Amino acid sequence: MRKKIGSKFASISVSVPDGEDLAPKLKKLLRSYAGEMRRDDPGEAIDLSAFMLYCSYVSRNVDELGLEDFDLSFSVDEAGDRLGNAYVATTFVDYYAGLCTQNDCLPDLRGADLRTHDLSGAISSWAAMLDDSGLSLMEGSDYETASTIGFVLAEMYASASWGRHGGEFATPLSIANLATRLADVEGKTVLDFACGSGVYLASALSKGAASICGRDISPQAVMRAKIGCFFADPTAKHDIAAADALAAASATAPAQRVFVAPPLGMRLREFDIQEKGYYADVMASVVDDAAVRTPSMEDFCVAKAFRSLADDGVAVLHVSASFLFHQQKVRQALRGALVEGGYLRTVIELPGGIIPGAGVKSALLVIGKQPASEGVLIVDFDSRELANKGYVVKGRGRCEITSEGIDWLVKTVDGRDEIPLVSTIADRERILASGSNLCYSAYGDVFDYGAILDEARSAKDIMGDIRKARASIDLLSEQITDILNSIEKEG
Repeated sequence: MRKKIGSKFASISVSVPDGEDLAPKLKKLLRSYAGEMRRDDPGEAIDLSAFMLYCSYVSRNVDELGLEDFDLSFSVDEAGDRLGNAYVATTFVDYYAGLCTQNDCLPDLRGADLRTHDLSGAISSWAAMLDDSGLSLMEGSDYETASTIGFVLAEMYASASWGRHGGEFATPLSIANLATRLADVEGKTVLDFACGSGVYLASALSKGAASICGRDISPQAVMRAKIGCFFADPTAKHDIAAADALAAASATAPAQRVFVAPPLGMRLREFDIQEKGYYADVMASVVDDAAVRTPSMEDFCVAKAFRSLADDGVAVLHVSASFLFHQQKVRQALRGALVEGGYLRTVIELPGGIIPGAGVKSALLVIGKQPASEGVLIVDFDSRELANKGYVVKGRGRCEITSEGIDWLVKTVDGRDEIPLVSTIADRERILASGSNLCYSAYGDVFDYGAILDEARSAKDIMGDIRKARASIDLLSEQITDILNSIEKEG
């Protein structure tokens, strides 16, 4: 169910599996609760709200969660330990003190040592505020409410304007939902080694993933991912930790499904590449050693995603559009190896504005570890042929794929449908002969703008002829009228 929700954080649709009436109310409450705490980063306000949601939910569902030893009087530091991340404590110290001066329902903790302060009063007050608002969302063991909370938080995280440093951007929830449906995550092990706020992981949990593994270099992002994934499925076991994806130590067990949105436009610097053997091994798992040069972060992540797949694994990668055609040696070799080996299954070209704040076009790559005999399905989802189908909602320099658009893409990819002016299956040999160009325009039918202009000119000429004919008819009509009048007078 999709509802249009306006907020300070975003003005886009929220996708939730259940609880469609809860989602807008909850988002409005979160916005109201965190509004005074926005500062320069709306993500920080969401962090605080998410933390209090987490505490409230856990405190009211200790039995269902199997937390018989849960102590409601835990401190901030203890809460941080429970989430495996001390960032919670520092965030709370920095922002809670200011918030309590703005909201009478919260205990006044000014002057208190918040790192050891009993939070039971704050948590109880926050839960009471939820109840007073008519949202009885903290009780119940079916976890539908928790799942809705998880999706709302994921949407708000993806819409917040943080992380725009060094090419890092939030993954839209619609992209995560599309990717996890394309890869069919039910019952599968899932990995995202640059997970950010965990949008892919939360989406995978909501679709029945057996287990998730997330890594990110940012402790702040890890905290967000932990809380979001907790709500996506409070009973699931989560392996989410802070780690550098560039380091060999961050290597994880092969996963059946891998999702990655590499940082945009970043290049690996010399001080990033301290374990040169590891980087060479990663790249060599796809391309020849001789082709390895200091690759871009994006190239490295694509190679690492392939390396991280189990033998029956499938990866969905959200890359920049330039990855499809750039002729830099390593990138061309990487594309060529994926095509020649039969690993690249599908390419989906996306409209500009899909990535909030990036202003660049992007694409989804679907890669399978088992070689396929057929060619590569290339879909131009930005085709004019789809412009009026309602598959994409555009506005204010960004756009979002609708639920109808996701359904259409999944159906097209699953059926490997060739649609005029929209999608085509490109032969692998033809792709390799074209320098491994993966753009639809290199293989599929496109609009003939020249013909359109010619038709327009022809139509213009025809309309001119019609206007001349009408003028001649009008003149002839006037002459006939004059003749008839003269005859009447003479008669």
